[in-house]
Amino acid sequence: MSKVARQLKFLNKISSTTTDAQVILSPGKYQRLSLTFQTKNHNGHMGARKFWKDYLPTIQFYNPQLRIDVTRIKNESKTVSVPCTLQAIGTDGKVVEEIDMSNKHAPEILQSLLQKLDHERVPESQIISVGTQSA
Repeated sequence: MSKVARQLKFLNKISSTTTDAQVILSPGKYQRLSLTFQTKNHNGHMGARKFWKDYLPTIQFYNPQLRIDVTRIKNESKTVSVPCTLQAIGTDGKVVEEIDMSNKHAPEILQSLLQKLDHERVPESQIISVGTQSA
């Protein structure tokens, strides 16, 4: 696969094929999202990492005004606990909602986020798909 084809595939993953995350969060309510999890998958942090990789780019794409902070903590110990949280910060700078992402799969984290935050689906007419380039 050529470099251009890989880039087009990646752009389409962000903009058009990750359908569950195609939402617009209420801009009058949320200033930013803040994720905290460890760099390693142990202690139940794999779902948080997959959420960050698979769903967060699409949320950011359709909410360009939303600031997203990601704090990844290096923790080699399997016995030391590191927070695994997703926080929605309101326009007043205070935590509006918090989701414990520990031991949850990425789709579960997304569903929890959508249940707790005011949002609307991106209308079908506004879904962006990048055309493919012929060889």
